[in-house]
Amino acid sequence: MTLSTEQHRQEKFEIIGRISAGLAHELNGPIGIALGFTELAKETLQGAHGGIDGQSAAKVTEYLNLIESSTRRARELARNVWDFARSEPGTVQELDLGALVSHAAALSGPAVKVGSLEIIPRGEIEEVVVIADRALTLQSLVLVMLSSVDALPQGGTVYWDVHRTEDGNGGEFTLTAEPWGEVSSNEWPVDEQVRSIFESQGGSINPVTGVSMKSGGASALAWIVSGTLPAASGAVNKAG
Repeated sequence: MTLSTEQHRQEKFEIIGRISAGLAHELNGPIGIALGFTELAKETLQGAHGGIDGQSAAKVTEYLNLIESSTRRARELARNVWDFARSEPGTVQELDLGALVSHAAALSGPAVKVGSLEIIPRGEIEEVVVIADRALTLQSLVLVMLSSVDALPQGGTVYWDVHRTEDGNGGEFTLTAEPWGEVSSNEWPVDEQVRSIFESQGGSINPVTGVSMKSGGASALAWIVSGTLPAASGAVNKAG
């Protein structure tokens, strides 16, 4: 069973609602930086009294570079959500699984950060080309990442990585929810609808029993969710 177009849209906009608060908070950072350095640039130019010297010019250039990088970051955040909002299911295509998981992390990150979580890649992410419905898969990954808050109610880190399956016939991703310090964690839920979407595409997504993290005689549980998607024909048969 897969999501109908109407179900997909309804769930998608529910997700956008969940990430909107985090996005607004995340946008405050680059916007605040841009406004602050714009003011500094104006003050520097006004202090030059029409004859800007080399030192003032260097300062203004630095401020403009910081303004540019901040506005690019804000635009990237907005584009991520816009791309997600426009995506529609029904097109199966070749996809870089690493880029797909990274995009899901970028969408989910601002929302989970509100819950004192962060989502970051673990190690070098190799390019693995799979075949899947981008809209459905991206939506499913975002749902799984958002639910990591349930697994780490007191904060923590979600690490992700992507690699080829051992038989070379697909791509595999692993999401690991690790609590900070020795705080407790809960089981990481995976929605049944998400499972069915992966299975309908010839893949799978499965939670793994919590793994003990021993530290200084005490231990905490890390929770792992892993999933696979089939390889595009001939796409992942290169030697590792």
